[in-house]
Amino acid sequence: MSHTNKTNKDIKDILMNGYIEMSEINLEEANLCVKSDNEAYRVYEEKLTECE
Repeated sequence: MSHTNKTNKDIKDILMNGYIEMSEINLEEANLCVKSDNEAYRVYEEKLTECE
């Protein structure tokens, strides 16, 4: 099916699937960042405790 033969519903479905896929990727990235932030904070707290 060429681009010109796709219906509006086909295009909406393709876009919806793309948005869902990107939201899953964004959630994975956000979770990785939270883990990284938590690890950095843990190291920070550890270093701070060593200075006391």
